[in-house]
Order: sequence, then C-alpha cells, then structure tokens
Amino acid sequence: MTLPPHEVWMKRALALAERGRFSVSPNPMVGACVVSRGKLVGSGFHEKFGGPHAEPNALAKAGKKARGATLYVTLEPCATWQKTPPCAPHIKEKGIKKVVIGCLDPNPSNRGKGVRFLREQGIAVKIGILEDEVRRQNEGFFKYMTEKRSFVTLKMAQTLDGKIATREGLSRWISSPPSREFVHKLRASHEAILVGKNTFYQDDPRLTVPKNSRSLAAGKPWKIVMISARGWSSKARIFEDSRLTILVFPEKDLKKIVKKAEAQKGTLMLLPVKEKHGRIEVRELLRKLALLGVTKLLVEGGGELAWSFLEAGCVDRAFWILAPKIFGGRAAKTSVEGLGVKTPDQAFLFKTVKMTRSGDDWIFEGTFHKK
Repeated sequence: MTLPPHEVWMKRALALAERGRFSVSPNPMVGACVVSRGKLVGSGFHEKFGGPHAEPNALAKAGKKARGATLYVTLEPCATWQKTPPCAPHIKEKGIKKVVIGCLDPNPSNRGKGVRFLREQGIAVKIGILEDEVRRQNEGFFKYMTEKRSFVTLKMAQTLDGKIATREGLSRWISSPPSREFVHKLRASHEAILVGKNTFYQDDPRLTVPKNSRSLAAGKPWKIVMISARGWSSKARIFEDSRLTILVFPEKDLKKIVKKAEAQKGTLMLLPVKEKHGRIEVRELLRKLALLGVTKLLVEGGGELAWSFLEAGCVDRAFWILAPKIFGGRAAKTSVEGLGVKTPDQAFLFKTVKMTRSGDDWIFEGTFHKK
C-alpha cells in the first residue's frame, strides 16, 4: 500500500533522527527533510548534544532551494534560545512556506511556541503526522519532560511457575539462546542497565551487549549497580570493559564507599541516594539518572528490585521471558517479590503489545496500563 506523501517524508525524517541515538541524550532525536515540488532538496538530523538542531542542518544542505519549500520535522521546532539559537526564526529566514510536524515538543518552555511563531509569520503548519512513532522514538525524552525521570523498561526471565532461580540460587540458564541474544540486543537499545545488589553479589553479571552495536561504539549502555556498605570486589566482571559503571548506594554509607572507591581502577561514578524504610528511593534515583543523561533505563535483577520499581509506579514497559520449565521449591526466588498487593483488583496492569516466540520460549512485551 502506498503511503500518503506526508507520511513518506516523515518516515524519512524519523530514520534520520534515529542516527542521533546515543549521541544527543538527554536531548531528543530529531530528523528533518526539506522538500520542493515533491523532491528532497535537503535533509539533516540532530547529531550530538549541544550541536546544531536538525532543522538548520537540513536547511543548510537545501541552500537557496529551501525558499518556497516544505519542511518536514519530527518534533516541533524550538522558538527559544537554549544551547543553540532558536530554529523557528531560522525557518522563516530561509523562506520555508509550510512546516509539517510529527509531534509537539513536550518541553513546557517551548511547547506550542514554535508552532505559534511560525503561524504568526504566515507559514502554514500541519501537526500530528506519525505522532505515535515520534513519541515511541523519543519515549525517554518525553518521560523526562513530563515526570522528570528516566523511562523504565523492566525485563525478567522466568519459568512457568514464576521462578527466576532454583532453591540453590542457580539461574543459568532459564531462557533459551535466542532469548539471551534478544536480551543483549534489548540492552543495546537503552542508555543504561540497572541491576540490584542481590543480582550483583550472587550472579557477578557483565551486562554485555552485541560487539557490533552502535550503543557500544558510543560507550553505552552504562552499567548501574545497587550495592550495600559491603562494597564490591575489584575483580567483579562488571568492571571488565571500559563503559562507565555507576555504583548506587544509601547516602549513609558514603564515607565507606568513597574509601573503597579510591583503590578501584576503571571508569567509576558514585551515586548516593536517600533511603526510605531501608530501601533506596526509586524516584529520586531515576531523577538523578535522568539529570546524568539517562532517559532510557533497562532494569534487570531479582524479585525485590522488580517490586520496588512497580510499587513506586516507575515501570513503563515490561519484557517477560517465559521458559517452558518448572523449578518448584518454596524457597526458590520468584520474578516479583516484596510485599505484594492485598487484593486482585490492586494488581499492576499491563497492556499487551505483542507476544513473540523465541526458541522454546515466549516473550511478552507490554506497556503499563494506568487504572
């Protein structure tokens, strides 16, 4: 089926925007196309944080051909000075006659201002072309702008009876090789991966991603580990590559952790976070990570960690890998533990996005459904 022209060019702009993943965060990925008489005369994307936006990059390539043309841009052009000059006046100066926008900017300081400026200048504006795709591409940026925290994906691999380890604490391997490959790719689509202290101390994870992934070339995803005053071993596998490792711990343990860190080699960051009832404050942690530029976070770990994020209302998407195995055992760990809900009507609800076969496993993908 042939797509309408607006969608054709917006898809091209979306593809351009994707090239900025891992290099523009916490800014959004944005792509732009300049089209004159049905032909592309210029294109560009936001290439790096603090650099020129997609619109001036595309307009520069179009040159004089921009006059009288249509500009397709995935996100609303900015109308205020930030790290770079505003794009909306530049669009006017170049003689663009029409601007087609995927989605309005969620940033309150700019939302609607770019559109208003363009219309006041006599430029035709159309909004909402492939808006859902734009939002999905920049879900981390949208979450940060609306809730001041990272967008969280919770991933879990479990048996048919909900176990994530045997009664002896062994978990390798619950899922099939294709599912483990899926997880490596999933990690590569995020800016950081977080594991809880139980997973760190018991499993000694490496949090690997495919060697040819674009994220790895950009030094991502960062490795985030929650620890206790017990500290860590300098031989832990988490330190085997050069990606940044962030150690998260209660503020009260700061002096002990700093002393331990002085002897640690590698790229390391310490992140003290407040506690409540003996647990790290999840929302404060996500706020601090977002300020560091982590807008998309993958959470991997045990049932206690999963419960903490669910209880805090901070799980946006879930990937549940279901292996056709049964471990059994009263003492065997389950995928979500913690206190749990009192009644079935208090259950955390997820809207099914899709179910995928992976080797002998099934992978559930769902988005959190607010009641």
